[in-house]
Amino acid sequence: MSPMSSSAKPRNRKERRAQARVEEDAFRLEQPVRGQPALKTLVQLAEERELLGSSSAKPVSISTTDINPDGSITSERADKNAVTSTADASSLYLDIALYTISLTLLHLTFTILVHNQYAQTPPSVPALLYETTLASPTPWLLLLLVAALHPRAAHPLAQVFFAIASVACGCWLVKTTNTDAYLATMRKAPPLGTLWIWAVVELRWEAAVATLALVAGWGWWVGYSLL
Repeated sequence: MSPMSSSAKPRNRKERRAQARVEEDAFRLEQPVRGQPALKTLVQLAEERELLGSSSAKPVSISTTDINPDGSITSERADKNAVTSTADASSLYLDIALYTISLTLLHLTFTILVHNQYAQTPPSVPALLYETTLASPTPWLLLLLVAALHPRAAHPLAQVFFAIASVACGCWLVKTTNTDAYLATMRKAPPLGTLWIWAVVELRWEAAVATLALVAGWGWWVGYSLL
């Protein structure tokens, strides 16, 4: 057996250096192949085995087991895709409901602020809730707009609509608070402010900043006060 075999332990400095040179040759570093690889890549192997987006792949099923009162067992299977679509629909409805409730509460807050602005004592809580929900068309309009536009807020046409709505509501609100009588302001300001904020929230930040700048510039140009 050779003294320089892999199982032999070097006995002196010369043998240790020789073994180090052998190990260095065995694990020599090389530059990676930057051209076309000679062997198949992992992606190509996965495509050959139909592991990436295979149309023939069977949908994953979710099985549930129920124990009946008589002790028997009932098993049910549900398609994972159907479960996912149901969960997505539920999430969308919940999102629309939360948006509408939040905007309705914002409308209620603006109503209270307008009453305080003009030194008017706010009505009782039941009357105020009735005025800002059932008696006002704003919450129902918000519900329709949110249900129709919020799921498609990223679409370019929806962004154009929100930009126009932001500029229109903002300019109208500034004009109302500067020129209209206090009764008209109390009636118009809460819904206009609510719609304006919703339109700005749905916009991309660049477009939102641009619309706010347009409203501020228009108010300054015509000599209106923004506060």
